[in-house]
Parts: sequence; structure tokens; C-alpha cells
Amino acid sequence: MIDFELEQMIENPEWCLVLNHYSQQQLQTKKQDPEFDGWIIRQNEVEGVALEHLPRIHGKLIAFDLLKFQISSRDSGVFYKVTRAGQKMLPKLQKMLQQQSASEQSESEYSYSKSA
Repeated sequence: MIDFELEQMIENPEWCLVLNHYSQQQLQTKKQDPEFDGWIIRQNEVEGVALEHLPRIHGKLIAFDLLKFQISSRDSGVFYKVTRAGQKMLPKLQKMLQQQSASEQSESEYSYSKSA
């Protein structure tokens, strides 16, 4: 994993939401069906992500080798799967985003206390 990819993911939280969404879908489906191969039908709605951003986000995640796709058939559409690199990146991303959020929260609390 290249630092650039990690930086881009942190700077674009919607990308993290989409990658995490596919990862969670894979985990849930695998629990229900042990024979599940990991391919998830294209998600057209992801909480916290604008619908018009999804095509671009899918493309970026594929370009960074965090998500791969396959076209099953004309009728069933496109399927996606989180790559090994994507699975490895998710815990790091979540940790870094939590730290960033905590840092921003403490900064806002500090500036609020200074203005009071």
C-alpha cells in the first residue's frame, strides 16, 4: 500500500464509506452463506454518500486496487469485491479517521474554551 492511496482515502471520507460498505456486505453475506464467493452486486445507495458520487468513487477504489469488479451478465449487472489490499487498509483507515476526529474535536473544544 502506498502512502498516497492512504492519504487520498483519508481526504475523501466518502470513499472510506463505500469501501467499508462493501466489506460489511461481504462479511454479513458470508455469515449467512459459508459458500459465498465474496462478490456483491453494485450498490446504488451507501449511507452518507451522494448518489451522483458513487460512479466516480467506484472508479477510484478500482484504480487504487481496493475494489475489483466483474460483469456477470447483461441481465445481472456489475459485481464488486473488496481486494486484500482493501481489507488490509480498512482497519488503518478507521484508526486514522478516529484519531483525526478526536483531534478535531479537541481543537474545537480548545477554541470554544478560549472564546468563552
